[in-house]
Amino acid sequence: MVFKNVKLSAYLCIIFLTVSCSDEAIEVDRPEGNVLIDLGDSLTAGAGGNGTTMSSVTSDLLGNQWLVKNMGVGGENTLTIGARQGGIPMYIKESIIIPASGFYVQIPTGLFSTYDDSSVFPLIQGSGGINPCYVDNIKCELIRLNGDYYIGRTDFVDSEHVTQPNTHINTSLSKQTRGITTIFMGQNGDYSSPIDFLNQIDLFVDHKGDENVIIITSHINGTPDVVEPIREKYGEKHIDLKEYMSTQAIYDAIDYGLLPDNGTYPTAEDLNGMNNGYTPESLISSGVHFNAIGYELLGRLRYEKGIELGYW
Repeated sequence: MVFKNVKLSAYLCIIFLTVSCSDEAIEVDRPEGNVLIDLGDSLTAGAGGNGTTMSSVTSDLLGNQWLVKNMGVGGENTLTIGARQGGIPMYIKESIIIPASGFYVQIPTGLFSTYDDSSVFPLIQGSGGINPCYVDNIKCELIRLNGDYYIGRTDFVDSEHVTQPNTHINTSLSKQTRGITTIFMGQNGDYSSPIDFLNQIDLFVDHKGDENVIIITSHINGTPDVVEPIREKYGEKHIDLKEYMSTQAIYDAIDYGLLPDNGTYPTAEDLNGMNNGYTPESLISSGVHFNAIGYELLGRLRYEKGIELGYW
């Protein structure tokens, strides 16, 4: 299906301007390598934090000499995040005809992962660095409407372009490899085993081209069998969030003045959760997501890890 829609074009323009302005509101003179990219799902995005995120907290601590980009998108599994980051590219199964500028063509069967040929589903809760994307070095825009994916080129040309089957879509984020990357994912699947999870992380790091990374395992499913292969491979570059949240976090919250030091905290419920290896309820918004205090602690923890590693 090919279409040209004025209302859609205006809508996309608004989104583009919003995303462009949110990436870096103020131009400052900073060293070229001082970029921190936070990659992940809704925990990276900061769901439940009322505006406080790991990224915002670390950004405040680093100051304006660093650009911190929050590339967390809610609901995404590891393969969809990998499609955005570029370590596990997505592809279009069929040959399609990309029309001249201003027209979008439907991608008939959706998008697939080069990792295992399963479907990936970007753009459901956010873009996270997808656009502009590139197909055969042609600058394009990928959109999702009513559950279907469409793509159109953004330059002005007179001729259409025919892709080969299994053509990759390379995202804008995939070209952003300098600086430091935090990888915080896994809560939503999709990996079959701890070793499979590690293999996917390795592909992210390989694509980046260096090991200037911090890898955070989840406070929910960061069980010992998941954590151990990552800790063995990446050592001090790894943060075991489950261990931290279930042992130290509530006391740091009191020390930092985020919770009152009057004997009220930790609560009985907090202690019961910690004794069972869970994050204290006082740091949780709902389900797996932190509240503002939880994200404040996470942002500070990651900042301290960066100091330890000599990243900043």
